[in-house]
Amino acid sequence: MTLDEKLDQFYHAAIESATSQNVQIVEEYRKSLQIIYEDHKNESLRKADIAFHSESEKLLREKNRKLSEQAIRLKSKICDKSTKLTDKLFQEVLDRLTEFMSAPEYFNLLCRQIRDAREFAKGEEVIIYINPTDENLKTSLEKDTGTALTVSTRDFIGGTRAVLHDKKILIDNSFLTKLEEIKNSFVF
Repeated sequence: MTLDEKLDQFYHAAIESATSQNVQIVEEYRKSLQIIYEDHKNESLRKADIAFHSESEKLLREKNRKLSEQAIRLKSKICDKSTKLTDKLFQEVLDRLTEFMSAPEYFNLLCRQIRDAREFAKGEEVIIYINPTDENLKTSLEKDTGTALTVSTRDFIGGTRAVLHDKKILIDNSFLTKLEEIKNSFVF
């Protein structure tokens, strides 16, 4: 083999070796870039997932806050309306009680309450009060029940109150107390 042929063969072998080394280096570089790319892609996806969940939770909290505010506003409106309707209802009841107090049945109710209080006292001293608005009925009530009555200094709308001082008992059949009891336990 001649020197030119040897040089040519050496040249081709060196080129082939350099080319294969070059291909191997490029392939290793490509693989390392692929690994870096996958790591970066996974990290970006993880960060995006965290950001997505964070924003989702933030939106849910915001939605819940707005729902709570709306619920509070609605409860307030319902409460206001309920209070207005309750006041209207009890005003209507008071108006009807006022009507009832001018009916003969009211006189009979007072007589029954007075007799019941006297019967409860069983002969002990009892003071029976009538409302100041019923002062005009005092004489008739005393005559029908045979009981001395006292006109109260406090307005309790209607009905009677009786006091047994010895036993420290108050029998409260006043319309004011009954209305307050019902109003306090009333739920709309």
